[in-house]
Amino acid sequence: MTLRPFSTLTRGQVGSDRHLSASTRTTRRQIVTIGAALAGLVALGRDHHAAAQGMAVETAFSEEKLRQLGYPALDITVGPDGVVAPSELPEGWYLVSLSAPAPYVGYVDFMLPPDGLDIETATQQALDAGSNDITRMDWGYAGGTNTFDPDVPVRFAIHLAPGVYQVAASYYLPDQGAEEVMTLSPLTITAAGGGTPAAGTPVAVMAPTVDVRLEMTDDLRYIVTPDVVPSGPQIWEIANTGTMHRHHVVMARYPDGTTAEAIIADMAALFSGTPPAGEPLAAQAVGVAYAALQSGGYTTYNEFDLSAGTYALVCYILNVQTGVPHLLDGMVTVFTVA
Repeated sequence: MTLRPFSTLTRGQVGSDRHLSASTRTTRRQIVTIGAALAGLVALGRDHHAAAQGMAVETAFSEEKLRQLGYPALDITVGPDGVVAPSELPEGWYLVSLSAPAPYVGYVDFMLPPDGLDIETATQQALDAGSNDITRMDWGYAGGTNTFDPDVPVRFAIHLAPGVYQVAASYYLPDQGAEEVMTLSPLTITAAGGGTPAAGTPVAVMAPTVDVRLEMTDDLRYIVTPDVVPSGPQIWEIANTGTMHRHHVVMARYPDGTTAEAIIADMAALFSGTPPAGEPLAAQAVGVAYAALQSGGYTTYNEFDLSAGTYALVCYILNVQTGVPHLLDGMVTVFTVA
């Protein structure tokens, strides 16, 4: 692999904006920095940056159960001073903690670029994926997260198999249109016996006990088990069980009685530039959680503390064949928390 140790790129340097006009693109940044995942779409056909301001967000990230797993910590900090992350670790389970200094928020995903890319191209493509939801078939995305509030870390669990990953970490101000800075830095995961954990670090070998299972499938569906999710802190297993598509998880609370069909119709109208009469459903959503890009075969574990109500999972990743967000292909699932 020809990647140098690290490279930094800002969103203003990439050419990804040519793929989608600003009036028809909703990105992960709109989802997690302003609040409701779908709320940025309220402004399509107008100034979507300005209209997204002030949308509600009530983060549901929790760590009560995750901390009891005893997994070694993998701490990542991203900000104007660069990225602080390990460069080599043994394979195994880790509790990843992502943080960014105020006033910034941060993003991370463990990515696997194809061999032969120069670092500038790799960093641009990582920024395309993280910021603009434009993925590539020849990349692997093992999973990650995004902070919602400056100075408040977000944690998730992951099993890292041997290989050379790129810690794709970025930071930006929680304002629409603010520059996003992406950095790639390599992380080598050595095979069992090929590395030694830090002294005194417990080595966890068991997968978490799962309360809720979320499958992301090749037929563009989210499958939530059980059908009714218990309220309170629950460990979610988030697994891309397909091979063809890459997905992320955008979770928002909706008014009771909302259906997936209604959300899709609402989104289709907004994307067409002809918002429906009255207040769009997107404007009534309250963003609660997010899990970053995962390719087929990858699994992460998040803990969410949800209150009773109606929630929806939506995928904004663009279909590489059609350029249409997965949500418009029907990748919206509504579930109930009791």
